Amino acid sequence: MSSYQPSISEADLSVFQRNAEDTFECVIHPVTLPDFSEDLVSFSVLDSLAKDKNSVIKARFRGEDPQEIILKLLQLLERRNLITKEAHKEARSKLLQAEDYSLVDCDSFSWDVRCGKALGYWTHSIQGPFFTVGYASLDNIEFERKVISIIQLVEPVNLGAINGSLTEYVGLVLTGSGTSMVDSGLETAKTVASLLADSDFREESFCCPTDDELRIAIHRFVGRQLARKEQTEKTASKPLSQHVQHESNDATLNQTIGIMNEKIYANHSFHCHPISLLRYWASLLFLHPFVLVIADLKRRLPHYLSDFVFEINQRRAQQKYLFASIFLIFTATLPAIVFGYIVERTTHGQIGVIECLFSQGVLGLGFAIFSGQPLMVNMITGPTVVYIQVLMRWSDKLGFEFLPFYTWTGIWMSIFLILAGCLNTAALIPYLGRFTDEIFQTFIGFIFIQYWFTEFIRITHSGYTQVLLFLFLSSLTLILALLFRFFRDSYLLIPSVRSIFGDIGPSLGVLIVTGISYAFDPVTVERLDIRGPIGYSTTTGRPWVVPIGEIKVGYVFLAAVTGFLLFLVVFIDQNVCTYIVERPENRLRKGTAYSWNMVVVGVLNIIASILGMPWMYAGLPHSLLHVYALADIEERESMGRISYHVVHAREVRIVGLIAYLFSFLIILAKPALDQLPIDVLYGFILFMGVASFQSNGLIERLLLLFTQPERYPPSHIIRRVPRLHIHIYTLIQLSLAVLLFFVAVNFYRGSTMLNTGLIFPFVLFLFIPFKFGVLYRWFPKLEISALESGSL
Repeated sequence: MSSYQPSISEADLSVFQRNAEDTFECVIHPVTLPDFSEDLVSFSVLDSLAKDKNSVIKARFRGEDPQEIILKLLQLLERRNLITKEAHKEARSKLLQAEDYSLVDCDSFSWDVRCGKALGYWTHSIQGPFFTVGYASLDNIEFERKVISIIQLVEPVNLGAINGSLTEYVGLVLTGSGTSMVDSGLETAKTVASLLADSDFREESFCCPTDDELRIAIHRFVGRQLARKEQTEKTASKPLSQHVQHESNDATLNQTIGIMNEKIYANHSFHCHPISLLRYWASLLFLHPFVLVIADLKRRLPHYLSDFVFEINQRRAQQKYLFASIFLIFTATLPAIVFGYIVERTTHGQIGVIECLFSQGVLGLGFAIFSGQPLMVNMITGPTVVYIQVLMRWSDKLGFEFLPFYTWTGIWMSIFLILAGCLNTAALIPYLGRFTDEIFQTFIGFIFIQYWFTEFIRITHSGYTQVLLFLFLSSLTLILALLFRFFRDSYLLIPSVRSIFGDIGPSLGVLIVTGISYAFDPVTVERLDIRGPIGYSTTTGRPWVVPIGEIKVGYVFLAAVTGFLLFLVVFIDQNVCTYIVERPENRLRKGTAYSWNMVVVGVLNIIASILGMPWMYAGLPHSLLHVYALADIEERESMGRISYHVVHAREVRIVGLIAYLFSFLIILAKPALDQLPIDVLYGFILFMGVASFQSNGLIERLLLLFTQPERYPPSHIIRRVPRLHIHIYTLIQLSLAVLLFFVAVNFYRGSTMLNTGLIFPFVLFLFIPFKFGVLYRWFPKLEISALESGSL
């Protein structure tokens, strides 16, 4: 069918007619064309189009304006029974109403974003050189039905394209109103636009007079994309031994690995490429020590002064520094108090709240001054408390002194950590990936919630009044913290005030509920009770320096085993936390210092061990929340989903210095600390557990299991990975997080000697070979790459 010309009456055209002076605000949105080597949805759409005789039509029309062309096309669709008369009428009213363009430059695949005024031609369209694709969602089309048509104009005409180009091809996409977001008119129109943006397809379609020949041209396009997809998969499926440089989204990590590769291949013993994986890692770890430590220092030292004075004279930055300091003071200090309270009960006062706050202050100040990445929040964490409890049970069972064994465990751990920093183990970090990151982040949330639940079980033995009081105060603390945290998302007050409430909200919630707790007299509210006089003496009055010689030599070497297992936790936690903070979407620019940070943390924890204080290393979600508190965050809405994006980050040390100094000085405010209700502190711990699930891809994908499929967001993950594979991958991650949690809390209670909490670091480390040895056999590597590329 070369040229079909339906008859058009004046009555038909009246639906589209407007006054020539009527103009509409034209908002041009950027659009990204799908990559068929990874986008399964777009690939399947084109594949079905090439096979379905009732979905695609080819016609050659003459027309001078969109109204005439669309009317001719709709008449043809109705004549072929592809749409009903009601759908025809609805389409006429929906296709040409207002302006909403998406503009594509198909040569460079970049887009020009402008705003202006233009005549109201298209309601929704995607425009590019030579083509325009209009789309609409109709109530009078079957639920999952799509009608796609491509029109080649006999003569190119100016149809009001924003970029001023003549239009030769017009695409039309009609979908049902109940179609899922992934298969919506916009997403399908992107696929058609990709088709028309291909010069080979346009050349072939120009010579296609019939629908069948057009489908053959589409089939050839699909074949070319399939060949490209297979080539991409072939490249991605090389054995790991051939991928000497494991790419990461972290530009600094890629630079780090590049430095190591340059050193390794400068060694004349390697004349072949690729070298064996064993020889590569042996050379990396043992032949070139200190390379990455030196690279970290060279990268960060030029920015050291700016870490203290960055934007210090700008009012917006001053507000951010003030309220971020308030936020970090409470975010770092309150967990130290709660964990100190838990550890004090576990160790019978040998380590308590005073030691935790002292460690938080002294070690935190050291880290804020000497570290490479000052945004990391070093603190006592849930896994640390778990490990202290395990060591205490061991000391009770075996009959040795707890503190000397604890000190030797920390010294061994610190030695291993310093060696790891000096031996370039930071090159291993890309192998962790988001698979391990998300499991560990979820595990941290479980640990926080478990501490709240354990305290709730303990309170049940104190009577109904105390149970109700605990539930009320802790739940109210959680609710207020979340309300203030999400206050920035509302439309109340002005944005700057909402941002302030978002930053200090959790701290404000604690203060408010602490005040409310005094309204329950004469009911007894259990409050913090820090033993000892005001000052910097230890909880029990023991000397600060632990007598490490008061333990048998055999236990010193046994501590090397527990120290190595603890090292695995610190290594993974420290670097996973840094990896999460350094994600590209957080817009940090000064570069990381993985190796140098490990050296600094190792040295500081030697001091903590000798003084009998809790070990400190980077904690989640505090470090990530620290980044958000300092950053300017923008709210964006896409397809009905609201997301938040960092538009400007601030990497400074002054906020950490203020917060850690406060932790050190607040020890002198013992009477004020004693006013904090225990129930409120556990409510804050519960909030930190919930906060650990935010910005966690595992949790976001888990919620898809309970989401109507039609409401799935059209994100890159949904488009590139089959839904079943997404759910299986997510459930595997969740199962491993639950397994790690049960191992850490010692689910086997039969014997205190067989304490599984001792080996949970090793179980966590095993997830790395599990990913490469098992997941890469179950899932295509391109799918794993998509799943690890970011959140929904």
